[in-house]
Amino acid sequence: MLKEFKCSELAELVEGKASSGNIVVNNISSLDSANASSITFLSDSSYIPKLKETKSKVILIKKDDLKYWEKDYILVKNPYLAFSKIASLFSDLGVKDNHVIHESVVIGKNSELEENNDIRAHSIIGDNCLLGNNIQIGSNVSIGDNVVIGSNTIIHANVTIENNVKIGINCVIFSGSRIGTDGFGYAPDDDGSWSKIPQTGGVVIEDNVHIGANTTIDCGAIDNTVIKSGVKIDNLVHIAHNCEIGENTIIAGMAGFAGSSKIGKNCMIGGGARIGPNISIADKTIISPTTAIARSIKKEGQRFTGAVPPLNHRDWLKFAVKFMIRKGMK
Repeated sequence: MLKEFKCSELAELVEGKASSGNIVVNNISSLDSANASSITFLSDSSYIPKLKETKSKVILIKKDDLKYWEKDYILVKNPYLAFSKIASLFSDLGVKDNHVIHESVVIGKNSELEENNDIRAHSIIGDNCLLGNNIQIGSNVSIGDNVVIGSNTIIHANVTIENNVKIGINCVIFSGSRIGTDGFGYAPDDDGSWSKIPQTGGVVIEDNVHIGANTTIDCGAIDNTVIKSGVKIDNLVHIAHNCEIGENTIIAGMAGFAGSSKIGKNCMIGGGARIGPNISIADKTIISPTTAIARSIKKEGQRFTGAVPPLNHRDWLKFAVKFMIRKGMK
């Protein structure tokens, strides 16, 4: 059965103003795929021409763009933010009526599970673990010893959580992620070989954190690796040992963080960005995609971009020489 909502309900959720509160919609869609029962949104002026073509019944729209729309609407300050809130109403993510622990699940010694947990087939929970209420764990999940998982957290299939990991409430960890894996720590020996440094710390993931598919977060060498509340991490991100990611920072796919880097709160890290070891980045910093950061950033609110368009190798060498001359490096 389709979910239905009155525009008055949706407007209250997003602190908007509906042109007609009694109109009912049953799905949220893009401008292209909307039908006569949809609510859609306009967040970018480049999509204004599509307003004449869309079949949507209602739109989330800013006051400045209302002149381009002739049907019903919900007036909001930020249509994209409003879309994210309304989309959650139509999403089945995290909504389950039944709570079953599959007969194949293995639960270790001295582990405690509170009420209304749902655990799928072939998952394993180690010794001395504590799981809160309303947790969902997919199939083939491996959870080590001494792990704490807060209430209302969702762990998708094929996730590995190693020993001594603490996860807060309302977190989501997507398929294939590895949390608490061994940090990459080696000390050079006199004979040129490398001596492994034991990684004895854990990982602390605070509340309302999302971790994308196939992301890895290493445990600390001695102290913990820490992901602060509200952090959102995309797929295929690597966070090395003893890193700290500040509150409400968002990280796009393929970004990498070397050991002991400290990222401030409310930062935006673009896809493929690289953060060097022992680097500190101030609050509200924006790192553009593919940018490499090799020095600490102390002043907050700045944006850094280091990406260079690809060139023929010979042209790149010419560019590099000119750049070095200009900077007094040659």
